[in-house]
Amino acid sequence: MKNHMKIRIKTLQLCVALLFAFALAGGLPNEVSADELKQAKVTQVIQDVRVLPSNASPRPAAVNDDVRQGSAVQTGVQSRSELTFKDKTMTRLGENTIFSVGEGPRTIDLGSGQFLLYVPKKAGSAKVKTGPVTAAITG
Repeated sequence: MKNHMKIRIKTLQLCVALLFAFALAGGLPNEVSADELKQAKVTQVIQDVRVLPSNASPRPAAVNDDVRQGSAVQTGVQSRSELTFKDKTMTRLGENTIFSVGEGPRTIDLGSGQFLLYVPKKAGSAKVKTGPVTAAITG
């Protein structure tokens, strides 16, 4: 009977270890706090792209600039830019676009222009605020 109990305890320990490993593997990559999704990083700048900070003068954008809540990015004629959030959500801005990170997490305000938004699977949703809009969604 003692041997039977040892086998049960070993099996239980193995099951707990496996459950813990699966929980870590499945949970950690997708856990990005809402605060981390209130900012993006400039990952591409082509031609005339400007960062419009809420408390400073507009300045030329550079790769790795942070775009935080309340700031905006503006592209000029024949210009474009790419922004990436920490969870790999990506936004590509076309020419003559004004884009800002909105008030809520994963909220985008589009003042004018055009953009492409890519949200990875299991990353959640994104909210886009804009005026009159034409949209196409695939997935």
